[in-house]
Amino acid sequence: MNIGECMKYYRIFKGMTQKQVGDGICTPGHISKIESGHLHVTKDKLDLFNQRLGINIENERKAYEKLQTELGKWHDTMIRQVNGKVELLKETIEQNPLVKVETLNGTYKLLKARYLMGKGDIQGAAFLLNQLSTKRLSYYMREYDHHLYYHIKGLFELLKGDAAAAIDVLQKIDQKIYTNFEYHYYLALAHLQLDQHELAILHGKMSLHHFKDTFNFTRCIDAATVQLVSEHKKVEGYLERLEVKHLELIQHCDDLHDHGRKAVLYMNLGNVYRDVRNERKAKEAFQTADSLLKHGVPAHGEDGLLLKHVCRAKRELLPV
Repeated sequence: MNIGECMKYYRIFKGMTQKQVGDGICTPGHISKIESGHLHVTKDKLDLFNQRLGINIENERKAYEKLQTELGKWHDTMIRQVNGKVELLKETIEQNPLVKVETLNGTYKLLKARYLMGKGDIQGAAFLLNQLSTKRLSYYMREYDHHLYYHIKGLFELLKGDAAAAIDVLQKIDQKIYTNFEYHYYLALAHLQLDQHELAILHGKMSLHHFKDTFNFTRCIDAATVQLVSEHKKVEGYLERLEVKHLELIQHCDDLHDHGRKAVLYMNLGNVYRDVRNERKAKEAFQTADSLLKHGVPAHGEDGLLLKHVCRAKRELLPV
């Protein structure tokens, strides 16, 4: 937010016209040019505007940028699934009055929608996403946020069970503008659900590179697991290699004490054994997965997407 945008926000917030703000200082036309960023404000005039509006515009601009940074951190902690920090940042952000500024409010509502999806509240997320489809709110959103909307909406469509709609939305993202490549993971999941395994592997690899580059090792397991699920459906006859890959990821889960991801891997390993008619090993893998799931692994929200897929694949096979 530049100085002019900050002036405009507080002028409107205080119910003042451009004439009232500029009275005795400059013309309404000058105020309009300042607010649009086409005219530089001298320090003397800035001091006068501060007195007229009853604020310190430069301090408010810095506070705005700080909140913008906190919103970015909030999304990052949701992606990393650092739950305690997610809740702390949510509380901090929602107590900040600047979150009502229209250029920030769209970002906040998008991230709140993702937060609600993580809690399994699809209806609440739908309410917020519908608000963002209005011309007024979307007009004030940054160009980056329009692509953030596609990212969040794609996840929303996946949670609704519409993989084709998720792909349509996610493909609208311009990666030159939007560099949060986590969305490739949701493209991989969507293609996996449609049995488009080559595309699932491709987007799985892209998301894996992103998670590695951002040192998000937990989500690396997710991306690698999507590739494993697709590889076992796409190629037959290399059981030993699939076993080794599954067991390597299971070891990573043990290192992270992650029962949920470990359950997904054992469930899929059971599917692999079932496909090659190794009933004994399939049963052992499924029993291990079921035992892990008793730890209370979340089956709602985005955490449950891959789990539901491998469980469904298990049910579609002949009973052990």
